[in-house]
Amino acid sequence: MNPGASTNLTVVSTFFPLPQDRGDPVRVLMILRAIARSRPYTLLVVRRHDTTTALVDELRRMLPGVTVADFPATPYRLNRLGPLGRFPEASLEGMPPWVRTRYSEGLHERLARSTGAALAIGEAAGAYFRDTTLRWHWDKANVLAASTRQDVDEAPSRAHRLRAQFLARASARFEAEALRRCSTVSVTSDAESARLAEHYHRPADFTLPSCVTVPSGHTPAPRPGHLVWLSSFSYRPNLLGLRRFLDEGWPVARRSGYTLSLIGSGLTDAVRDELARHDGVEVLGFVEDLRPVLATARAAVVPLWSGAGVKLKTLTLLAHSVPVFATLVGAEGVPSNGAVRLADTPAGLAHELVSATAEDLDKMAGEALRLVRQQFSEEYFAERLIGSLGATGYLGQR
Repeated sequence: MNPGASTNLTVVSTFFPLPQDRGDPVRVLMILRAIARSRPYTLLVVRRHDTTTALVDELRRMLPGVTVADFPATPYRLNRLGPLGRFPEASLEGMPPWVRTRYSEGLHERLARSTGAALAIGEAAGAYFRDTTLRWHWDKANVLAASTRQDVDEAPSRAHRLRAQFLARASARFEAEALRRCSTVSVTSDAESARLAEHYHRPADFTLPSCVTVPSGHTPAPRPGHLVWLSSFSYRPNLLGLRRFLDEGWPVARRSGYTLSLIGSGLTDAVRDELARHDGVEVLGFVEDLRPVLATARAAVVPLWSGAGVKLKTLTLLAHSVPVFATLVGAEGVPSNGAVRLADTPAGLAHELVSATAEDLDKMAGEALRLVRQQFSEEYFAERLIGSLGATGYLGQR
């Protein structure tokens, strides 16, 4: 395809981007807004179970010039049987169950009638490549062959391990097939591109780190000793990392006078009760506006030992001028500039935290905002996305 030629563009997302309550919808909306700045397109998006007409209308207002068509996920025919029905049905359709849950037959039928170029956002969108004549670009948040293997290694019991092994095999088969059907692919970091090459002998055509919006009206007023953790409680690696830090690193930080606020979506009553038992820990759960609580944060901890790609939680903290103490996984794709301090263990994170002086933390906060503005701003993201897609022939003239 001639990069300068006019072409239809269809964008597919299996995750409705509103509300912005976790990393997936944040990245989806960033991509949708960035492309809308460059040219009109048609968006086909799968609704969440709680997506309302008001949210669909709000998305249309946020994307002027974009044709938005929303589709419900297609229910499992054998859902009444639980996993005994869902797992075989998903396997017969060539999808892991978590992909099948986000799949819409109506959306797929629409794509079968479409022509031109198409952009698939997220792993589950790879389900739509077959039975179409579209030229596909796949934007991937992580390499499934690597991330699902981590789930196997972290399984707490034999039953969980067997389930994780089944899902890992199904996800890798699905990923391999989708990669054969798409023309180009992007990932969020150089490390993810290396993982893609390791597992499939195919590096990414380009990397597209996520971005964050620098919050308007945000005035940091850090409170000495106020530490924050920001993640989704429902994503298992996040919770495992937090538990490990609380068990092995938090006692040291607590003795040094730190308190810890836990912020994020997906919190259950059982997890709240468990975490609240730790001395000095406040469990806030989902917060609609992060600015007030992050304005008082002296520092943040990102204790992750599994996961892939650039972490939006890390970028969000940096955008709010919060110094970050993270593992290598938590800081993947974030260049070393003085805003982040690294450690491999919970004890190491606690040591880095308590050894940082007030002057150190002030310097880290300044570097944090500078880094986001220079390399992870919405403007930088849009320029990189449009330039990369244009170079691979997906964006024609308006």
